[in-house]
Amino acid sequence: MNPGNFEEEESSNSSDQVSDYLAEYTLEGKWDKVVDMYKQSPACHTAMINDAVGTALHVAVDLDEEGVVQELLDAIISHSDEVKIKALEMGNDRGDTPLHVAASRGFAKICRWIIGMEKERMYLVSKKNKHGETPLFEAAINWKKQAFAYLSDVLGHSAPLQDLVRHNGDTILHCAISREYFDLAVIIVHYYDFLSTHKNKEGLTPLTVLATRPSAFRSATKLSWWKRILYHCILVEPLLDPERQMKANLEKMKENPNSDKVDYPKNYATLYDFFAGSLSVFGKIPTKNNQHDSENPSLKCTIGFGTPKVGFLPPNYETAQQFIRSSYVHSLGLSGVALKEIKKTKKRHQWSGQLLKALLERPYAAFTGSGGVPTDIKVEADMYNVYNQYKQGETSELGWLEKKTEVDDKSPESRSETTKKETGEQAKEGKIDKKETAFLVAARNGIVEMVNEILCRIPSVIHNTNAKKENVLLVAVLNRQPLVVESLKMKMQSKPEVWNNLILTADEDENTMLHLAAYAPGGDKPWQIAGSALQMVWDIKWFQYIKSLVPQHFYFRSDKKGKTAGEIFEDTHKKLIKESGEWLKDTSESCSVVAALVAGVSFTAASSIPGGTNDEGKPNLEGKPAFDAFAIASLIGLCFSVTGLIMFLTILTSRKQAKDFRRDLPLKLLLGLSSLFVSIAAMFISFCTGHFFLLSHRYKTVLYPIYAATVFPVTFYAVAQFPLYFDLLTAILTTVPRPSDKGDKL
Repeated sequence: MNPGNFEEEESSNSSDQVSDYLAEYTLEGKWDKVVDMYKQSPACHTAMINDAVGTALHVAVDLDEEGVVQELLDAIISHSDEVKIKALEMGNDRGDTPLHVAASRGFAKICRWIIGMEKERMYLVSKKNKHGETPLFEAAINWKKQAFAYLSDVLGHSAPLQDLVRHNGDTILHCAISREYFDLAVIIVHYYDFLSTHKNKEGLTPLTVLATRPSAFRSATKLSWWKRILYHCILVEPLLDPERQMKANLEKMKENPNSDKVDYPKNYATLYDFFAGSLSVFGKIPTKNNQHDSENPSLKCTIGFGTPKVGFLPPNYETAQQFIRSSYVHSLGLSGVALKEIKKTKKRHQWSGQLLKALLERPYAAFTGSGGVPTDIKVEADMYNVYNQYKQGETSELGWLEKKTEVDDKSPESRSETTKKETGEQAKEGKIDKKETAFLVAARNGIVEMVNEILCRIPSVIHNTNAKKENVLLVAVLNRQPLVVESLKMKMQSKPEVWNNLILTADEDENTMLHLAAYAPGGDKPWQIAGSALQMVWDIKWFQYIKSLVPQHFYFRSDKKGKTAGEIFEDTHKKLIKESGEWLKDTSESCSVVAALVAGVSFTAASSIPGGTNDEGKPNLEGKPAFDAFAIASLIGLCFSVTGLIMFLTILTSRKQAKDFRRDLPLKLLLGLSSLFVSIAAMFISFCTGHFFLLSHRYKTVLYPIYAATVFPVTFYAVAQFPLYFDLLTAILTTVPRPSDKGDKL
């Protein structure tokens, strides 16, 4: 087919042939022919390439072919005199229109072309796909900053509730929090604050969803020691107010509509490479792909390294500041990847704290979810009307809460039977606990910041219980969260009666805190520590710690099955005791073999005398420093190697009962490893000092580097065993176990 004569040949070709030609040209990227077909025949505007990709306009938008998109839009608009254009409403297999695709990809300029420069096709912003998602929703869940800012601005930052909720009941605020777009969530709470009080179909409020993200908070995130140092050294700017962020994104869209990155001057890369290369001593120069941090493009006015200041700064100040930071960091030889990950983590922690405070501006409404479940159209309309009244000041806050409560009371009756069935099945499977509030969820996940903040805003939550009648202490103990228990203990020092009531509470099965602490955890290891034996040590410490908090008679108190806490501990830890015993056996056998070899070598070295003896039986080299070092090192090596061997043999012959793992076995293993390390070091020292006399004096300058190299195996052994050694020391010396890690392990 010749595109130039398309109108003449159209009558002789079926619609299927037209679609075939259009699909062929589109998929092969022959956009000039596609544009000609669009200009000559309106039938091509609604022709589907295939169900997955949609029309040719869908493909052009998806590939960010701006010139092609503009020509296709001009062709479509020129053939239609109506405001509503069918070609722009066509959806692919997901029901996504071209505006959906542009919004989800972050192509703000294309979004503006589709809607129209004068917003003449504004109705497309409310068009939903098969999942009930509008283009604004798509931009939000993919966090395309400029597209979201533009679409929200088109709607005057007052989109109706039905445009912010999809079919499963999740609002854009639920999605933003679950995907950890906390900077977006802060903006949403500012402009659409009524969403902070809504539940989804599962009955989860945005505050509850935030409580399920332990990696978003410092207290629930485990960092290695060196990353903790970097974490405290890196400064992260707090989020600017949402209005400035939205304004900044809109302004950047005008300058560079399809980029979320900061616009740098043309010579920035050259300057960066030159100074970073000059200052970098140990580190690697970052590539151009990771030079710029585009996570939070906003109008930042900061002075120094992260101290927020308000003022008028030159346009290139932010560029210069980021350039100096990058050069400074890489001159220290720090890994760019590791540093970037730690910075992202700290940003996430800081922004989640800001979001938590924003959600708790109206603590009662956000905590209870008084906005109801927005799954019914009538409920959505009612809630939006109530929101408008509240915004306009026509009702007081109390009246607003009362109206929301009435709507919430009616909402369960208005739900469809399908929704009831799904919710009932989920609750039956134990996936959803309708009575577990955000306070209890935060305690279960070890989020101390949220537990303290909610308790400060709503003191009555201390008595919340879940479906099993477990209060916050029981939930924290069951999920092994010592930081939460310690925090609550400090908070309740001024209210001893409340603390005593919490301790004395039992769940529906008459399980006390001590009973729950006695149960062996299932699934993943609860304590982030190596070795089954150390897992057992921490479990015993956890049980002993909880035992110190409860009355003495709790140890003899029985649950509904007639079992005491001690009996539960013995029964449920049989498997872990067996695994711990096997781990100790394997470790001790391996180390005892090495200790025996070192003992034999040390005995041989101690019985030999370098340089021989004189007629009186005295060593010929007596009094020389090297000889004295040899004598002392050989004796130390023999003594400590035998000590280590005895310690490992004692572990092998131990009965390995539960009580032995509390202190006896860890202490023996620690002494055995320490003795083995000292004996190996002493063995190398005795070898080097004894060998020192075998070569002439003119080679002595070469011997020192050689002897230094022989120390490398000892150093390697020490580094390899240090984590286990440190864990053993921690297990022996600490009283309160470390918290379980349900967040990110960096």
